[in-house]
Amino acid sequence: MLPLTIANLKMLGRNRQTVFWALFFPLILVVVFGLFDFTSASLSDIAVIDQANSPASQQLVSALGDIEILSLNPSPADTDSGRRMIADGDLDYLIVVPQGFAAPGDAPLDPTEHMAPVTLVLSTSDEERNQLLLGILSEIADEAVLGIPVVEKPETLVTERITTRQVPYFDLVLFGLVGMGIMTHAIISIAARISNYRNLSILKRMLATPLPIWKFFAAEVTAQLVLALLQAAVILAVGVFVFRAQLNGNILHLLPPLILGGLVFLNIGFIVSAYANSPTSASGMGNAIAFPMMFFAGTFFSTSSLPWLFPYLADALPLAPMLTALREIGIHGATIWEVWPEMAALAGWVAATSLVAIKVFRFS
Repeated sequence: MLPLTIANLKMLGRNRQTVFWALFFPLILVVVFGLFDFTSASLSDIAVIDQANSPASQQLVSALGDIEILSLNPSPADTDSGRRMIADGDLDYLIVVPQGFAAPGDAPLDPTEHMAPVTLVLSTSDEERNQLLLGILSEIADEAVLGIPVVEKPETLVTERITTRQVPYFDLVLFGLVGMGIMTHAIISIAARISNYRNLSILKRMLATPLPIWKFFAAEVTAQLVLALLQAAVILAVGVFVFRAQLNGNILHLLPPLILGGLVFLNIGFIVSAYANSPTSASGMGNAIAFPMMFFAGTFFSTSSLPWLFPYLADALPLAPMLTALREIGIHGATIWEVWPEMAALAGWVAATSLVAIKVFRFS
């Protein structure tokens, strides 16, 4: 028993790629989870329309920028545009500072003579967060106008609520699972499959047959895409009919992002197979690519809690536009034409990965 165990360990040690990815893959997951700050509250996107442009309004805007839980966005063109952004989910809060918010110069001497109040436009999707911001903004508005908080004061803050449908967390995760399933299967399956063909010299012998090589790869890709669509259909069916998820868009409009995303990940699988010397190492390399992308692209939770430039880098991953398109269509009822930026990004990834796959692919 002991000699056999030692012999197996020696065989594993000779395959350095397998050992490397077996040890490196868990470290990747440690780094991924370590980068997310799960203890802090997610940032709220807020924009300010400053119609007063007075010292008091400027003090208010400056104070908002110093609050850690708020992300100050560029001002929309007008109030109606800001309301539409909130209704569409592109903005959490809009603050409108009216022209009469403060007298010219410093804060007015007589508090009873000052201005119209600040308007906070918010949605009804998160009442707990709304109450937190109302308390913070009310105090900031009082201090900006009066200089110090006072007990009896004119109204400095009013709210305007926009009714929006709160998307259940499961609905968001459901489409994340669809994209994740297609990505992991496409990358790992094709990488291991082609690596195995290469090790068995099947690819090399295929060059000597009358079968055009492009037909072999076209059939392989088509079969994988059909399986990806079937996988997506099963996941969505279980989510909708068993767990009561809401599917609001046209299901046919989900096909283009599913197909383009599948092509991107199949190309990545072909690229991985070119550098893997065995199916085991191909699986390890594929997992090392797929699993970090799964978390960084927002499959399970928002990437806003990532530090530094990571949220922007996450948006550049190929899984991110695929998930955005699926959620916009499936949850918000968008059409395929309304998600053209995401479709363009996926098409660009298809072109780029195709060129790389053709360049690095080898038959032996």
